[in-house]
Amino acid sequence: MLLLILLLFIYTTKAYDENLSKHAVDLAEASYCVSTIDEWNCSTCEPSIILTNIVENDGLRSLLGYDGVLNSLFISFRGSSNIENWIDNIRIKKIAPYNDTNIEVEKGFYKEYNNSKIELMDNLSRLSKKYNTNNIFLTGHSSGAAMATLTAFDILSIYNDYYELKYLITFGSPRVGNEYFSQYFNKFSFTSYRVTHYYDMVPHVPEEFLGFLHLSNEIWYNRENSEYKICDDLYGEDSTCSNSCSPMHCTSTSDHLYYLNVTMGNED
Repeated sequence: MLLLILLLFIYTTKAYDENLSKHAVDLAEASYCVSTIDEWNCSTCEPSIILTNIVENDGLRSLLGYDGVLNSLFISFRGSSNIENWIDNIRIKKIAPYNDTNIEVEKGFYKEYNNSKIELMDNLSRLSKKYNTNNIFLTGHSSGAAMATLTAFDILSIYNDYYELKYLITFGSPRVGNEYFSQYFNKFSFTSYRVTHYYDMVPHVPEEFLGFLHLSNEIWYNRENSEYKICDDLYGEDSTCSNSCSPMHCTSTSDHLYYLNVTMGNED
């Protein structure tokens, strides 16, 4: 069993594909600037993407469609339009909404995701038939990264008979759940990149001492987005990566809004 975990760790962490992250960050940014399916013309709107649906509920926007490069259905979740207000209003409270009550997630994130869950899954069902694939690619930035993570959990644990999660690539994600939630993901083999940027403040909320833990596998970029470190975080967060600036120096909103040389949150 230990050998299997070790092999899974090597498989999911060591073979980092930066081009895949760049592909994902373009799609994550597109969720900020695209509000109708007939306006796929933003600066990060790649031609390989076929946008078919936009789901909006209580401020949560998600783009759905088909990715021709990855032969996958995708959901890209938009982050908050005002990061300072979002951090001020975040609910630091865990709930246990799943059958396994050891799994706890942040209440506000779950409520926001749950408001759109049925519509998201209905759309995926239609798209799976239309494009003849059950492969799923999820991405998002900021609070959108939390939504992508919760969606990934549901696909792995509830909808696993219908879909295969291939890619979960997030940018500037907050912590979403407890240790039990985070370690649950280690049972599965899929491409997981939790990309962080230098002193971005958002990956440090909610705090670890409140019982929250990030998913692996963290990819930590330097200030210039020119170099990255593949972090050792299968069994806990790597203190030499993003956590190295905690608790005093992880206070940057500018780092949060700039990933892989893409300005996040642009609505142009």
